[in-house]
Amino acid sequence: MRVALCVKRDVFGLLALRCVLPFLQGCALRIFCSVKTRPNEEVVRELSLLKVLERDFPMDVLLPLAPPGEVPAEWEELTDLAPTGGAARLLDFAPDLVLSLRFSLIFKRELIARIPQGIINVHPGALPGYRGLYAPFWQALAKEPEFGCTVHFVDAGIDTGPVIGEARVRRDPARSLFWHTAQLYRGGAEIAGAAAAGIRSGQRPKATPQPPGGRYFRLPGPADFAALAETGFALVTPADYLDCLREILVPGPAAIRGAAA
Repeated sequence: MRVALCVKRDVFGLLALRCVLPFLQGCALRIFCSVKTRPNEEVVRELSLLKVLERDFPMDVLLPLAPPGEVPAEWEELTDLAPTGGAARLLDFAPDLVLSLRFSLIFKRELIARIPQGIINVHPGALPGYRGLYAPFWQALAKEPEFGCTVHFVDAGIDTGPVIGEARVRRDPARSLFWHTAQLYRGGAEIAGAAAAGIRSGQRPKATPQPPGGRYFRLPGPADFAALAETGFALVTPADYLDCLREILVPGPAAIRGAAA
């Protein structure tokens, strides 16, 4: 089976890759990454900080120092999913299945129809209540006792497809939003990996349509970050950040070595 892995080239994308790859032994793999920077990430202080911590520093400074073979040899960058651009490059691989683990681009109906086994998305929010951007933040701000990460098939809507499963992470006030986000992607990637393994063996996962309703969220602004700070819930702590870096820099599963070669 040919599997395209669509991720964001950042710490959570790499963490998700490490979690899903053990389920894909024997599959032909190619890793595609989105490199989109949203305008708010350049002007909102907290979003700019997270961009540096999640993407710029670990990917541009630390990962080049990692031992050869401990990170994907190639991340094929996609700046769009236009029919004659990124979508054509993805389809050139002729994937049977696409796993969208942490990806910034929207799959159009025409592209979805070209993937025989469909596209499975890992969305770090409980659906349908937390569709859209930065779902872990909005769950934290709402003081949810548990955070959800929903794994679903992609349809023509945004975060609206049938649900395969959901990972839950109990809210831990001693840990930061960064830590909770890492746990969500870890749990979601494992569900997606198990679903992919089932498809490979001829057992398509059962998926349940989402109930009506729901809400779509945007990126938070300064007032939203201030409101989270007032709850005492930390955005990121040095200890949580170092734990995540340690996890992605230590030797990973053998499957990651040459996964995109």
